[in-house]
Amino acid sequence: MSIENSGGPTFKKNGFELIWKNKKSEIDKIVLPFQTIETVNLSKSGRSTLRAFENEKITTGWKNKLIWGDNRYVLASLLKDTAISGKIKLIYIDPPFFTGTNMNVNIKIGDNDEITKEPSAIEEIAYRNMWKEGPSSFFQYIYQRIKIMQELLADDGFIFVRFDYHYSHYIKSILDEIFGYTNFRNEIILSRTKKNVMGSQSQKILPTATDSLFLYSKNEDTNLNKTTTPLEEKRAAFWRHMDDSAGQGSPKIFFGKELTPPVGKHFKYSQEKINEMCGSGVVRLKCRECGYVHVKGTWKKCPKCKKDNPKAEYLVGEKEHDMLDTNWTDVPGYSFSTGYPTENSRDVLQRVIDMCSVEGDLVADFFAGSGTTLAVAEEKKMRWIGCDIGRFSIHTIRKRLLDIPTCKPFEVLNMGKYERQYWMTNNIGQNLKDYINFILELFHARPLSGLQFIHGKKGSNAVHIGLVDSAVTRQEITDALKECQKNNFDSLDVLGWEYEMNTNDVIIDEAKKQYGVHLIMRSIPREVMDRSATEIGDIEFYELAHLKTNIIKDGEKIKIKLADFFIPNPELIPKEIRNKIKNWSDYIDYWAVDWEYDGTFQNEWQSYRTKASPKLLLEATYGKYSKGAHRIMIKVIDIFGNDTSKIEDIVVK
Repeated sequence: MSIENSGGPTFKKNGFELIWKNKKSEIDKIVLPFQTIETVNLSKSGRSTLRAFENEKITTGWKNKLIWGDNRYVLASLLKDTAISGKIKLIYIDPPFFTGTNMNVNIKIGDNDEITKEPSAIEEIAYRNMWKEGPSSFFQYIYQRIKIMQELLADDGFIFVRFDYHYSHYIKSILDEIFGYTNFRNEIILSRTKKNVMGSQSQKILPTATDSLFLYSKNEDTNLNKTTTPLEEKRAAFWRHMDDSAGQGSPKIFFGKELTPPVGKHFKYSQEKINEMCGSGVVRLKCRECGYVHVKGTWKKCPKCKKDNPKAEYLVGEKEHDMLDTNWTDVPGYSFSTGYPTENSRDVLQRVIDMCSVEGDLVADFFAGSGTTLAVAEEKKMRWIGCDIGRFSIHTIRKRLLDIPTCKPFEVLNMGKYERQYWMTNNIGQNLKDYINFILELFHARPLSGLQFIHGKKGSNAVHIGLVDSAVTRQEITDALKECQKNNFDSLDVLGWEYEMNTNDVIIDEAKKQYGVHLIMRSIPREVMDRSATEIGDIEFYELAHLKTNIIKDGEKIKIKLADFFIPNPELIPKEIRNKIKNWSDYIDYWAVDWEYDGTFQNEWQSYRTKASPKLLLEATYGKYSKGAHRIMIKVIDIFGNDTSKIEDIVVK
């Protein structure tokens, strides 16, 4: 079946537009506000980056931004930000290539082991949706995002788009349409990880060794920075003949001698330049008969052999670097420092950023993955924006940035309740009852009427549903527990998108002791907002993890010690992972502390596992407290990328 018959592309006669089934040229731009969920102010090195960089021009009024969410919404919302829209100097993207892409990630577990983490449900669903109608839905997905990226670019901006052989030829047509063919600069060839495709008896295809990296500018008259690449061996100075191919050239005068270039060739330089070079000693005449060298004075004939048959040569100086061209196979195309199977190499991103930006420019990557673009941009003192739909991607990037000793403050953002509000309005409507019934159906519970806080029943358990645009509060749970007690329910499932801080362990104990109710608190996953997931019932409402901490006071010093971390329903964790868990702390990949929590988490201390340093510290000490009341927030991220937070209130006397 041809690609056209399967909903694939056709071409217009002018060759600049790719047509596919249900193509939409007008892009829906859904603008949603961002929520700051974390600000990182201290790197792993212990350097207070907020203070260290507060006087630098690059950070005035700006914090770098790491955004968790669907880049469809992120891109449209950034268009409304006057500090960003039309101001991005460089965009680099490496979108998912093909339906067969390996999305597994290798991560550390405990001090000495490693596991393979499969993609989260939301990542799998997003990927399925991208290809749900074959190439046509994939092209529309790419088209609508790159079209907004073109608007976000500065007038002198550039975009790099990486693709492999499956669809790169179609993607170039899409880029030609959006940016214009005249703004196409180069197709750069990158190395990729080679796979052995030879069977035992025959070979049908050659192993794929390269990817394509397309470079486009927003405008024709924008120049690249001069960029060089080191030579493998230093090239010594040498003399080179003056003539070159590409058509017959005119005669030129060298030391009073007129020479005509050989047939079909021309001299490299103008007469004016040749005169200048002769005067500075970098041009010579060399006798073709005996090799005698003449570098000054007037040439009449060779004083050695008396013949009159010289050739012109010029001196090429010693070289340690050469101009960068489109063949980048001298550096690896991928790296493997984070466990991501498609981690772009630092060598590639260093060249990209050097070619198209200078210190302080704004750089963006909207398929951030393992975060190579952002890490290199940070090291080169760029401003940056990164976005990915994967929670674990955001977690990986956060750790990677924290490993940079000079890392400047950055924000972690999402669209949280605003994205949920938009989803509810456009998919369910404003009726609260319809929303509650929708969640109950996904939880396989049936609705109950006549009660205020109990919305449904699953088996013998009562069910309470949290609102779409706010966190479940402790008071809300208490009201549901009282209603359970009155109506003879001894178990309660609470489903919430978010929870008020410290509603977990304490209220679970209180529910049992005071109301005689077994309380189970579960999270409503983001997958609920994806229609394809809900249609097949691909939804899991997981119990919240439990975190226990000990606070040790020593005068003005406070020490926090992780005491326990418990993930309910361990049977849902793959057996091969459970077998590698030796201690409760093996479930923890990262934890951080905000020593003066005021509503937005300020990351002021952290410990986390990396390949190079897998050991996790379980204690943190702070020695600067003044007398009085203080609120501490502790955030733990487990090996699956899920976070659990706890607040400790202390009084220093």
